Amino acid sequence: MTGQDHLATAVWEADRHLAVLEAALRDWYADPASDLEAVESDQEKVRLLDQLLFRFTKLQDAMGLRLVPTTLSTFSEPFEDWPMIDRLNRLEKLGFLNVTDWLRWPEIRNRLAHEYPDQAETRFAAIMLAISAADGLAEIYRNWRNTLIEANAVQHISNH
Repeated sequence: MTGQDHLATAVWEADRHLAVLEAALRDWYADPASDLEAVESDQEKVRLLDQLLFRFTKLQDAMGLRLVPTTLSTFSEPFEDWPMIDRLNRLEKLGFLNVTDWLRWPEIRNRLAHEYPDQAETRFAAIMLAISAADGLAEIYRNWRNTLIEANAVQHISNH
C-alpha cells in the first residue's frame, strides 16, 4: 500500500465518523436538553448523546492515530522520531490544526469518563463541553480535509 493509499484510507475512516458526528450534532441542536434530567428522562436523547460522544472519540482517534502520521508522510516530513507534540506543532504550521484545541480534547474525554451521581450540574457541564469540542473537532477535520484536497495530496475521495 502506498502513502497515497494510507492517506486515502485515513480520510475515508475520518469521513465516516464525521458524517455520523455531524448528523448527531444537527439532531442535538434541533432539540437540545437544558439539563441532565432532560437527557436522562429521554431515551432518544441518551442514544443521541451516546452516538455524539462516541463519534467525537472515534474521530479524535482516527485523526491522531492515522491522519497525523499519513499527512506528515505525504508532505515528506521526517516525523517518525518526533514526539506527538512536535508532530502537532508541525501540522499547525502547515495549517492543519490548532494545537491548543487538539490538546484540550483528551482532557474533555477524561471529564466524560468520570461519573459523579450526586453532581448532575458537573456531569451536564462536561457533556456540554464535549458537544462544543465535537463541533470544533468537526470543523478542524473539515478544514484539514479541504487543505489536503487543495494540495492535491489525496485523490479518489468525494468532497462533501
